[in-house]
Amino acid sequence: MTETSAQASSQADRLPKNPFEDWPLDKSYVGKATPREGGGWEIRILAYDPDAKDQARLVGMTECATLEQLEVKTWEFVRALTDDKDVHVISAPDIGDDELMTRVIGAWAAMRDAKNAEAEAAKRIREVVKELRDRGLSITDIAFLTHVSRGRVSQLLI
Repeated sequence: MTETSAQASSQADRLPKNPFEDWPLDKSYVGKATPREGGGWEIRILAYDPDAKDQARLVGMTECATLEQLEVKTWEFVRALTDDKDVHVISAPDIGDDELMTRVIGAWAAMRDAKNAEAEAAKRIREVVKELRDRGLSITDIAFLTHVSRGRVSQLLI
């Protein structure tokens, strides 16, 4: 195995499993939003051919003012095409810079991880505050030890 193919194999091992690989392609649609000149987003609705998995055909276009509306607008368009209950729809912005979008997704992951860490820290503080109080420490001393305010310690003890 060459060094280049070994590197590619190593990179492939680190990539997450494709969450869409089990989707039936004949019932899958993608709404790809690109910025419109003057503001807003143009949404290209694509359908995939199960016989040519790497190719998509354009089935229509719609638009939305903000990315917040992207998923709803994509679903509305697909529902106008089909009333099939087993249809799969995904929508995503295409900002024209894959590296930047990768960083955006990385920032989402970092925010999720920070929220999870904050929730875990809050759980630990609650446990510690109760245990310190059970040992007879004052609210003032507990606040000093845990680096939270006396008022927050009182709230945690309720």
